[in-house]
Amino acid sequence: MKQLAQLQWDFQDYLLGRSESVLASVESSVDLAAAERLAVYRFAYGQRLIEALGNDFPGLLALLDEANFVTLARRYLAQYPSRHPSLRWLGQFLTRYLDSGMEDGLHPLAADMARFDWAVAQAFDACDQAPIGMADVFALPPQAWETFYFVFAESLSVFAGNAAIGDTRRALLRAAAHDAVPSNSRTTWLVWRQGEEINFRDATTQEAACLALMRKGGTFGEMCHCLTAGVASETPARAAEFIKDWVERGLVVGLGHDAALSY
Repeated sequence: MKQLAQLQWDFQDYLLGRSESVLASVESSVDLAAAERLAVYRFAYGQRLIEALGNDFPGLLALLDEANFVTLARRYLAQYPSRHPSLRWLGQFLTRYLDSGMEDGLHPLAADMARFDWAVAQAFDACDQAPIGMADVFALPPQAWETFYFVFAESLSVFAGNAAIGDTRRALLRAAAHDAVPSNSRTTWLVWRQGEEINFRDATTQEAACLALMRKGGTFGEMCHCLTAGVASETPARAAEFIKDWVERGLVVGLGHDAALSY
């Protein structure tokens, strides 16, 4: 008789479609042959993976309908089988798969919907972090303003997507009548968690450039310089507008500066 550990490995290989050697260790029953008995578990395992993808990509599921989503999920899993002990990471390559063009005939919003769904899942699972407030910003000494920088919440995702994707996803999840028609334009989307609530909004090209700079460790002075591509006289006001919005929406969880202080 095989050792238990080897039997478990053989059973796992069978579920993953790598080997059928475990068949030799399974007896047939009165009603089912050994292969049929094992097939029940392989089918259930596959269905559980598809169910997990549906939970993480509810917008995509609603956009495609269940039958088309299941077909997509099976093809995706054939290319990217589960490799992590947690189902949480099962769909981490779905947007890559959709962007690759391997799926023809899908809804034109499918890839962006998957991107949006994944950002929401990431925001939901991100660790809890206490946001700063504007009082923390105002407490900075004058000499620190040029060099201060932000630490952004781990729940924040920023990505490019069709301009219609936010309203489309919201309508689909509410089962509201909505024509899922792509916009002719693309925009930058922000998705994050504030408390227990998942939020999203789009950003202008100017704000997106400033946010990208600050998320990479850029300073307030560098952001103002970035804004001088527009009307220079509006730079301080526009920079302050962005800062206030990011802080009040809970996107920022820390700040620091490189100014030398004297006491």
